[in-house]
Amino acid sequence: MRKNWKRYAAICLAGGLIVTQAAGCGAKKETAEVTVAERASSDTKDAESNPEPGVETEAQADANMTTTIDADGNVMMTAQLGEGTTKSVTYLAEDLNNSWDESTATGIVMEESGVTVEGEGVRVEGTTAVIEMGGTYVVSGKMSGGQIRIEANDSDVVRLVLNGVELSNETTAPIYGAEKCKVILTLEAGTTNVISDGTAYQYAQESEDEPDAPIFTKGDLTINGTGKLEVTGNYQSGIRSKGNLMVASGELEIDAQDDGLKGKDSVVIHDGVLNITSVGDAIKSNHDSDAEKGYVWIDGGEINVAAEDDGIQAETALVIDGGVITITKSQEALAGKTVDVLGGLIKAVASDDGINSAASVETEEEKMQDQEGVYTRIAGGELWINAMADGIDSNGDLYMEGGILYLSGPTGGGDGILDYNGSALLSGGTVFAAGSSGMMQTFGNDSTQNYLVVYYTEEQKANTLIQLTDADGNELGSYAPEKAYQAVIISSPEIQSGSTYHVTTGDNTIDMAVSGILTMSGTAPAGGMGGVRGGQAPAGQGGAEGRGGQGGQGGQGGQGGQGGQGGQGGQGGQASQDSQGSQAPDGQSGTRGHGGQGGQRPEGMTPPADGQRQNGGMGQGGHGRERGTAESSAADSAGSSTGETGTGETSAAQ
Repeated sequence: MRKNWKRYAAICLAGGLIVTQAAGCGAKKETAEVTVAERASSDTKDAESNPEPGVETEAQADANMTTTIDADGNVMMTAQLGEGTTKSVTYLAEDLNNSWDESTATGIVMEESGVTVEGEGVRVEGTTAVIEMGGTYVVSGKMSGGQIRIEANDSDVVRLVLNGVELSNETTAPIYGAEKCKVILTLEAGTTNVISDGTAYQYAQESEDEPDAPIFTKGDLTINGTGKLEVTGNYQSGIRSKGNLMVASGELEIDAQDDGLKGKDSVVIHDGVLNITSVGDAIKSNHDSDAEKGYVWIDGGEINVAAEDDGIQAETALVIDGGVITITKSQEALAGKTVDVLGGLIKAVASDDGINSAASVETEEEKMQDQEGVYTRIAGGELWINAMADGIDSNGDLYMEGGILYLSGPTGGGDGILDYNGSALLSGGTVFAAGSSGMMQTFGNDSTQNYLVVYYTEEQKANTLIQLTDADGNELGSYAPEKAYQAVIISSPEIQSGSTYHVTTGDNTIDMAVSGILTMSGTAPAGGMGGVRGGQAPAGQGGAEGRGGQGGQGGQGGQGGQGGQGGQGGQGGQASQDSQGSQAPDGQSGTRGHGGQGGQRPEGMTPPADGQRQNGGMGQGGHGRERGTAESSAADSAGSSTGETGTGETSAAQ
């Protein structure tokens, strides 16, 4: 059952609650009534009842989100995130209210002939209208070389109603919040507003580099209304706030030479239509010195993104609980230290990883370690991911708890469908995830929902349908990956132990009798990558205790490092061989070498078929994406030393 507070907020307001908004220090307060129709028209979520303010119901409080509203119309949403954490966002009544009182508002007309002001709070300096105090200001007209400059006190709220304005400036930001007061941009119904800058800004001092976007505020910025805003950032970003940037409603078209929508402290999107084309990240929050800031929160709206860099990038937490998000172009589609998907529909194309969770670190070695507090978690929603590199890459943990995941992963052997440094737990949801098998990781042994893994002897062509049916022929799910694939991971709550299921790929059907968490068909290729990676081992030494994954798939005649003594409980997986017969010079690291002796199988690693032996394992100190330090002792192309799989005994990896 989905939550819906927009509609019951409207009822409360229309039923007599008065929304008050500060009109500036010492100024009047304006009142506005919000009708049910106005709020319901923008509603994208279903509800069965309309609770009273401050009362939670099943419709609005599920396992991952609770919503409360107070008597002033302020709404707080609290998300249950991964690893026992929470995150809250508050929508003030002034953020949601797009009404304004014409009788108390100041009018500003921007024309080529000059600036005309009708009302209080504005001084004119040539082609610049300087707003000096809080209040409501209605801007219209067309001017090139003009600017709205906001210099109100930090405690003020300035509502800037864009009422059909076209404003451009070649040398600075056309709309500039020069102080830290809060700015609310209200897009008047039925209007199109066009804001653009030039390719080179002029600053008073050489050391200055701000503003750098056609709409730039030093304080918080909220955008609401039912009109349209077109922003072209020819210099750098499109819309930028050095505080919190919120889109409550409205239609936005942003084209930027750097980041499209950028809020330093946070970016929050509740509703509206956003079409963003950017050379940098499309949506970004980058505060890196406060763990409570630097987050991106999306609980509604229609978002369409084409980015040369990342689609949506958060320095800390990325939380998605609603909306329709389409990312047609990106390097990494969704990125953050933590990524929680609780709801919504997401369709994303990435030239790198589909989802990436990582902390900011200094060295490549740190990137390969299990990073504390880093995770990707899918607990709801529907995701369609098409990624050229790793489908999901977490430098920490991975949680699949609910929702639906359709994933078309890499076609090359150097990336994986799933890639994680910590653990991967599957406890709910539906998964169809396909891709190459060379760096294969699956879910861990602590998972509680059954899943299937199929390795194909031949590569399957793009768009070849994968269908899961039960013993009676009832379809439980299907997916046609957009790219060619060699392996697929399938999971559904309906897969039960003791039952047989059929996986049909094209014209081929495989019967799979489920007896435990993991049921596998086919054999993982030699050199596949397993679960948790171990640390990098110096020549002649064992690595730190920890589990090495299966080695990366090797080519003919590769030479790795001299096998050091593995730590206790090391990996007894497949041989790690150098790719394409490359040879690592003495004492140097190559790509995908192997560490010390093999040991027991790590969590998440797919075992071979019964009775088979795999080539010499990547032991303690084997490094997933960096080869262990290489000496001159060679490994032959088949891996001359073998160990029994899954026994925990060691055998020297050459």
